Amino acid sequence: MNNFNCDNNHWNKAFLILSLSLSQMIGIAVNADDSSNVSDDIYVFLAQFVSCFKMLSLVVNRNNIVDLIVTLGQEPHQPLDDVEMNIQTKFDRLSRFNTHSYASLISLTVSNFLLLSLITNFKKRQLTFRAWLPFDDNMTPVVFYLTYIHQILAVTIAAMIHVALDTLICNLLINICCQITILENRLTNITDERKTILKLCIRHHECIYKFAATVNKTFKFAIFVQFFASTLTVCFTLYQLTKVSANTSEFIKMMFFMSSMLTQVYLYCWYGHLVTLKQTFRVTKCPYQQ
Repeated sequence: MNNFNCDNNHWNKAFLILSLSLSQMIGIAVNADDSSNVSDDIYVFLAQFVSCFKMLSLVVNRNNIVDLIVTLGQEPHQPLDDVEMNIQTKFDRLSRFNTHSYASLISLTVSNFLLLSLITNFKKRQLTFRAWLPFDDNMTPVVFYLTYIHQILAVTIAAMIHVALDTLICNLLINICCQITILENRLTNITDERKTILKLCIRHHECIYKFAATVNKTFKFAIFVQFFASTLTVCFTLYQLTKVSANTSEFIKMMFFMSSMLTQVYLYCWYGHLVTLKQTFRVTKCPYQQ
């Protein structure tokens, strides 16, 4: 029964996001001749569109994600002493800091969008986002309020999905860095009396590579879609920034959105780079640094 309710919640959220994305896409196609409106709408549409792929990725790969999380709590990944526990704690704090900071930034961005919409659009009975609707010309107050609430819910859920998957992948990469650091500690502390730990180090190294390969296989398509859409979104957002004055609320909204997009790309690039750096240089050198 709980699984049924959970699946229903997933489908309800998917319907909200997909329906908004579809109406935005049709609206962009209908207004294709108006380049100003298209550039205004497309960067928000891309963010919504990517959130659909991310939600699909989370649902489809749910079992793999659970397996990855369970694996980190099993031997040989578990810390063996106080030094390794301190290493694990340091990386856990980094994960929490990144999650809280990124979630706060996305929340501020969405709140900024919605607050400006309430101040400017709502009084004029304009929707938060331009979209094609089958009842554009004769929208009653009730229909307007329901449609307005639908857009607010859809964009809020989409933002939560972005935070969920982005921080999940980022934290998995941080855990790979953590495991490599723990492995370095074990390798640099091998002595003649503790050569039995060498077998554990070899197995740990193999498990880390297997874990990293599983993360890559599980999320590579979602990451590809994210980077493709992010490139387009940054381009359209920069174009929009050239059209607005720096002392307007629209400029502030665009700056929040741009900051969120760049932070999103940064998380993937920086921690992916750290994993590559640790795997390439530090693990291969640490046995000779005893």
